[in-house]
Amino acid sequence: MNIDQALPTFLAESRELLQDMEDALLRLEQQPDDTEAINAAFRAAHTIKGSAGLFGLEAIVAFTHALESVLDRLRANTLTVNEELIALLLACGDHLGQQLDQVGTGEVLDAELQEQGATLRKQLHACAGQPEPPAGGLLVAQSEAV
Repeated sequence: MNIDQALPTFLAESRELLQDMEDALLRLEQQPDDTEAINAAFRAAHTIKGSAGLFGLEAIVAFTHALESVLDRLRANTLTVNEELIALLLACGDHLGQQLDQVGTGEVLDAELQEQGATLRKQLHACAGQPEPPAGGLLVAQSEAV
């Protein structure tokens, strides 16, 4: 299979997964103990991360890994759902959508999107109780993979 031919399928499926994740997060906002919603959001992020890795989209992999870590803490009940967390997770979904849009057009992640991602990753690492990775270590141009 030609990787260039598979990319549109990856993008379409990832957008569907992002919608599933958003729906799950909005359910969590109303029902913070909904374990199926937590699991659905985690599965969506996990699948996007894995698929992005197949395409060498390291910026998406790194960002989604940070998102997945927070969702994993929710699954383990070591983090509690609240309004601020849901807002952060929804913002992360929006950011992933923007990353996918740029991959779809063949553009390199622009500086503004990279900065937005760095800010969100910092917040995710704080929520997950993880040390922040070295600056610049996760800002990988996606043009290398496309």
